[in-house]
Amino acid sequence: MAKEFDKLNHWQVAVGFFGEDDAKLLMIVRANEYGITIKPKPGNKTGYLMVPFKGDDGKQHFYKLKETVIPARPFIENAWNDNKHKYKKMIDDGLDGIFRGKDTAMKLLNRLGVESVKDIQESAVQLREPKNAPLTVANKGSDNPLVDTGELERKVTYKIIPG
Repeated sequence: MAKEFDKLNHWQVAVGFFGEDDAKLLMIVRANEYGITIKPKPGNKTGYLMVPFKGDDGKQHFYKLKETVIPARPFIENAWNDNKHKYKKMIDDGLDGIFRGKDTAMKLLNRLGVESVKDIQESAVQLREPKNAPLTVANKGSDNPLVDTGELERKVTYKIIPG
C-alpha cells in the first residue's frame, strides 16, 4: 500500500494534445481554446490574408481579409469545469481502493486519463458557441465549430508522466 501511495507522489496524468505528436494540431487547439487574431505576416506584399473558398462555379477562389478573428472556444477548460467533481470522486474512490489493497496507483491514473480524454472529446463535439463564420461553414460544410475532419477528437490523449 505504501508503495502505491508513493507512486502517486512521483507520477501524474497529463491530458490533452502534445506538440511532439503534431505541432500543427497543437497550434489549432491553442487558437480555438484561447482565441486568436490572425493578420498577414510582416513583409506580405499584398497586406491581405488570402482565404480560400469554393465558388458557385466549383472553382477555388479567395477572399482578401486584413485579419481574421477566431474566438475562444474553451472546450478543454469546459471539460475540466464540468467534470472536476467527478474527477475528485474518482480520486477519492481510487485512494480508498489502494488503501484496501484492491487498486493500484497506475490503474487510478489510467482511469483518470481515459475519463478525461472522453470528457474533452465530448466537450469539443457539444460546443456550439461561438458559431462559425459563414465562410467557415461554407468551407467545412457544417456549423459545428470544433468538428471538421474528426482529427481533433481522435488526437486528444493522455500520458502518465513523472511528477
